[in-house]
Amino acid sequence: MKTEQSQYLNWQGLEHIKRQSPQQGLEQAAEQFEAMFLQMVLKNMRSATDALRDPDSPFAPGPQQAMMRDWYDGQIAMNMASQGQTGLRELMVSQLGQPLKSAAGAVVSNNETSLAAFSQPLRVAKHG
Repeated sequence: MKTEQSQYLNWQGLEHIKRQSPQQGLEQAAEQFEAMFLQMVLKNMRSATDALRDPDSPFAPGPQQAMMRDWYDGQIAMNMASQGQTGLRELMVSQLGQPLKSAAGAVVSNNETSLAAFSQPLRVAKHG
């Protein structure tokens, strides 16, 4: 699935896609989540290397360079997510897409059946 980069973090565009096709909206949301996740991973990797860097080094990045680096990391994350090489998007779509497929024939259960699992007696394990 190809996504235009202008649609990232555009929640109105995502809502429009979701109204047209819930499955496509799920795929789009999963791709955006993957991009944000990868951006956080890159940011944490950069901060770990910054912690090891000598602050008096002439190669230490200034505020402008750090801002450009963060922007670049965001672009890298979006490109990685759009290529789907991590598998995170596919996993999310497969797990979260199951309720979409069964939503047409879903039956709403009452409180008694939904709480049946919690009414079972607890068994205490004896140690020793």
